[in-house]
Formats: sequence, structure tokens, C-alpha cells
Amino acid sequence: MIYEIMHFTKKVLYRLGALLRKRDLGMIPKSYIKRFLPKNPVVVDAGAHIGRDTIEMARMWPSGTIHAFEPIPQLYSQLELNTASTKNITCYPMALSDRLGSFPIHVSSGFDDGSSSLLAPREHLTVHPQVEFLETIHVPTTTLDSWAKDNDISRVDFLWLDLQGHELSVLKASPKVLRTVIAIHTEVSLKTMYEGSALYPELRSWLEQKGFEVKREALPWSDMGNVFFVGSSTKL
Repeated sequence: MIYEIMHFTKKVLYRLGALLRKRDLGMIPKSYIKRFLPKNPVVVDAGAHIGRDTIEMARMWPSGTIHAFEPIPQLYSQLELNTASTKNITCYPMALSDRLGSFPIHVSSGFDDGSSSLLAPREHLTVHPQVEFLETIHVPTTTLDSWAKDNDISRVDFLWLDLQGHELSVLKASPKVLRTVIAIHTEVSLKTMYEGSALYPELRSWLEQKGFEVKREALPWSDMGNVFFVGSSTKL
């Protein structure tokens, strides 16, 4: 019995370690991103999960302000707990979207609880069969422009977007906030992992039309990755 428990624990730790290594492989170093932003940036972390990136950015920019969005209730509770002692973080139990209201979100579970999306899973089901989508719940949604207006936010310097295929829709819905943005770190889709998700070439083309340029890519996998964009002074 003890051997079985040890074997199971070792297997879980191995899978967790593999997941974290894979995650880090696809990330762009925050130390690189830091050079493009002021010492006191206003940051939006959308899809904050339990706050790992949120806390890292709050510590990187102690004079900055981090606004963290996480719509999944159990993850939001952990996010609040993890960030409670970090004074420059404000958390919001809602999803950024292109619409206001309450809409269904497809909750991921199994091997990964960080793949929940307002879009229905498509190729995600075959590319990552170990990730399950067994539950759909309704969550409050807002746009960046509406949130900024409601909270008297005059500028956002940096967007950290992890929205599982919904990134371009969110950006298109908030032109006022986008005018103030200096840089964007965004997850990108290389396959149609979710129904209706924009693929990377479309997102890149749209942002380039708005005056942003790619500074760095992290695309180690065939399905998704991350890209860092920086805007010019004449964007929009």
C-alpha cells in the first residue's frame, strides 16, 4: 500500500513538473518585457488563474498596478488568497470578453484546469485528450473599455492575455483602452483549438494594422504559443 501511494505521488509530481516545464518553455521572460515599460505600469492580467504571473508582475513593478481577471470561482478564490498580501493587485471575478453580461464558460479539468474558455473546445479535445470539459457555468463578462470606464482607469500600459482563443475579440471590442497600450503579451492559436478562435496570422495582421509589431515569439508547440507585441507612437 505504501509503495502504491509513493508511486502515485511520484507520478503526480512528475506530471506537474512536466506541465510547469512546458508552460515555462512557451513563455517570454518578464525580464525582457520589463525594458519596454515604465516603472509604474498599469497592467491587466486576463486569465490570471491562481496568480502565479500576477504576483511575479506585482513584484517586478512594485510601483505599478496589476488588475487580475479570473472568472472560474474556485480559481478566483485561490487567486484572492494568494494575492491578499500584495497591495498593488486588484482582483475581479469576471471574464474579459467582447460583450457585457453573463455567458457560459467551458470549464477545463483533468490534467489542466487552466484551459477554460468562453469558446467551445474544438481541436483541443483531440490534441489534449487528457484535458476534460465536463462542466459549463455562467460567469459575468465585461469589455476592457467598459471596465476602464466603470473603474476610472485612464490608461493601461500592458496587457497580459491568456484567454484561450478569445484574445482578438477582446482587443477589437475595446479601442479606447488599446490606444493607451504600450505592449501586449498574448497567447496565440496555431490551430483552431476553440470554436471561432482567431489564428495567430489573423491576430498578428490585425495588431500590425493598429501599429504594433512583434518583438518576440515563443512558439515551441504545434497548437498554441505566446507572442510579445510592442506598439509604436503612431498606433491607431
